[in-house]
Amino acid sequence: MRVPTGLVKRGRGDLGRALAATLVLLAGGGEAALQATFPPDAGGSGDARRAAALIPATALPTPLDATRRVAPASSSARAGASYYRLISSRRAPRSAKAGFLPLYREAARSFGVSWRLIASIHRQETAFSTVESTYHGLNDFGCCAGPMQFNVTNGPPSTWELYRDSFRRAKRPRSYPHRTRHHPSIYDDFDAIMAAAALLSDAGASEALDGASWSAAYAYYGHDLFGTEYASEVLGRAVGWERDGFCLNCAVDPALFAEFDDGYGADARRLLLADELREKRAKAAAKKRKKQRAAAKARKRAAEEARKRALATRPRTPERERKQSRSTTTPAPSPEPTTTTPPPTTTTEAPPQPAAPAPPAKPACTKVTRLLGCRD
Repeated sequence: MRVPTGLVKRGRGDLGRALAATLVLLAGGGEAALQATFPPDAGGSGDARRAAALIPATALPTPLDATRRVAPASSSARAGASYYRLISSRRAPRSAKAGFLPLYREAARSFGVSWRLIASIHRQETAFSTVESTYHGLNDFGCCAGPMQFNVTNGPPSTWELYRDSFRRAKRPRSYPHRTRHHPSIYDDFDAIMAAAALLSDAGASEALDGASWSAAYAYYGHDLFGTEYASEVLGRAVGWERDGFCLNCAVDPALFAEFDDGYGADARRLLLADELREKRAKAAAKKRKKQRAAAKARKRAAEEARKRALATRPRTPERERKQSRSTTTPAPSPEPTTTTPPPTTTTEAPPQPAAPAPPAKPACTKVTRLLGCRD
């Protein structure tokens, strides 16, 4: 599926109003000016519009790059809304902040990606590595493993094989929550987080929590209908942390989720459904052509069989019997004609006769001979 390109069209002009309100706040207008910008009768609730105005400018629409194609870290077939609801309900220990924050910041420094985006995906996938299968085996869906849930079954090469050496571009801390003895390891927090940062960077993410980062989160999960919700939740959580501070167990602000879903998810879903519709129409047209060809062949066979049956049931007539006998009787081969060569005849040629002498030339007439009757 192609991600949206160009500026994302916001429904009902929410982002335009959000930008205007943000400028009002930055100018020191305060709550009164914000209410004047979003009066209660302007459409929608004033609280929702004021919450939308708190989205930082980095979350405003930016071009989504459709040319960046990376393998998704996870597979859309492995999990859906119910799985991630369970993950979001898990509570992470307070020690997770001190343990993982240095890794996020190192990944951001090395790959130019927002550390909040990386942390939000870590929260989304394994609730900061608190899922039981994080550090051994595969997940319940048999495809992915590790803190960032990299796919190891979609190769060769798998997504993990493509990005497992990304840790070499970063500086490994002396200690962090789960350090393995050998590297790269999909179960090592540092190795996995660096690989996730590299994938997000290849997908177009940057330090800004904008449309490009939404597109990268969408690619991280995989392009399907739930992937749009996944990306909106990841970006909504990251923007909430940017606004309110890093919070391990805080829920995603519904207003922030709605902003990203309306701004990017709706367009992506529309394109997905359009692609599915085109694919269904193409398959239906191919199936129809196949049926038409099969029907034409069946009609041809039926016509041939009907012709044969008609010939077999026609009454026998003398003329028909003669034609049939001529067609079934094989004529005897005619003997080859014998040719005799006559004996050569010998002829004796007569000797050539001598040529007769030419008559003497007649003398020319003179004046005297003309008087005597000579004529030329």
